[in-house]
Amino acid sequence: MGLQKVDWYSSGLVFFLSFFLVGVVFFYSVSSSGLGGVYYNGLGLRLDTVSFLLSLLSVCLWVSLVFFLKPTLSSGVFLFLSVFFSVCCYCTEHSLGFWVFYELSILFLLVLLVLDSPYPERYLASWYLLGYVVFTSLPMLLCFIFLSLSSGGCNISLWCWSSYDIPGLFVFALLCVLFMTKVPFPPFQAWLPIVHAESPTAVSVCLSGYIMKLGVLGMFRFCSHVLPCFIFNSGYIVAVVGISVVLFLVASRELDGKRWLAFLSLSHISVVGLCFYSLGLESSQVPFYFCLGHGLSAGIVFVLLGCYYEVVGSRNWSVIKSALGGSLFLRVVSVMGIFTAASIPPTATFFCEVAVLQQSLLGFSGLSLLFCFYLFFSGLVPLFVLGFLLSRQSCVSVVGVSVWSYFSSVVFLLLWLYSVFLLV
Repeated sequence: MGLQKVDWYSSGLVFFLSFFLVGVVFFYSVSSSGLGGVYYNGLGLRLDTVSFLLSLLSVCLWVSLVFFLKPTLSSGVFLFLSVFFSVCCYCTEHSLGFWVFYELSILFLLVLLVLDSPYPERYLASWYLLGYVVFTSLPMLLCFIFLSLSSGGCNISLWCWSSYDIPGLFVFALLCVLFMTKVPFPPFQAWLPIVHAESPTAVSVCLSGYIMKLGVLGMFRFCSHVLPCFIFNSGYIVAVVGISVVLFLVASRELDGKRWLAFLSLSHISVVGLCFYSLGLESSQVPFYFCLGHGLSAGIVFVLLGCYYEVVGSRNWSVIKSALGGSLFLRVVSVMGIFTAASIPPTATFFCEVAVLQQSLLGFSGLSLLFCFYLFFSGLVPLFVLGFLLSRQSCVSVVGVSVWSYFSSVVFLLLWLYSVFLLV
């Protein structure tokens, strides 16, 4: 694949300026707060490690999407609003504000799916996404109102978990299940591959990047005290890891690149549940370091698939293979990008999985053995696809500015993903 033109404005100036600005914010936040927590109850703000890591994820994904997003006002505005409301959701202490920001960040992506998707089944995917937004959002709002009235305020810091009776604990458990449908954890994961398959690249990056993490944040913020007892018990965790291994096997049979990555993303997110179960809430930073690495990795591979689609007009791995023969740069970037889906070092997901494995091996059981199978297949499936792509290649020469814009986005995310481990 020959790259003969470079849009120096989009891939040069914007790239380095955005990387510099985000880097300044990153190191300033680390040096000033030390990754601690600052709470402004009067303003309903919560600035802590979790909000910092997830905000960094949303901002990095947004900057990467600027490179190749369609130059239309509506697309740029809707994407910015979705990212903006997701950052507001990370940093809010107000339960009803959390619900409003949560739903708005999803609804703007729903509009982008309908407006920008080039696939004919986008309306079916939008109905799936809208169904999960509406049917889970109204019960979630009722739960928030009930808990706010019971505790005498909407700020989470005012909620005294020990004062709730059995109906209150049931509401918390129901709220946790509603968040699980939006992550999604088993058995609610059927909708995500369908939506990914019909979504444009930007929507897929955002869905697996930070929308899934909003559900994890909701479980941690509102339901942390019921997670070990009612939700993430040993029986459910064993079922989750077993289903994840099955999803890896399903992904190995997928020829559609986006569905392949959707199944991998569903499998990898189960590590968050293992973190809550094995490490406990005292190590609450570990699952969100994993969320940061998972979101950046999913964004990298979705952008690569978008680039392949621009080149060969297909998402089939057998056709995509023809796009990798003519450019050493493209092969190197593809190898580094797909390696992130296998959680190789020094990515943040690798260190988080090692921490979970170490903790699970301390009390050797069927779960630790099953998790070893999980780690084996999580690395094998991406490497299997990579070996297929790099063998017996043909050469396709392409001249186009848009392809280089995709590369700029991938390189930007790769730089962040391979440097985030310094915080772990």
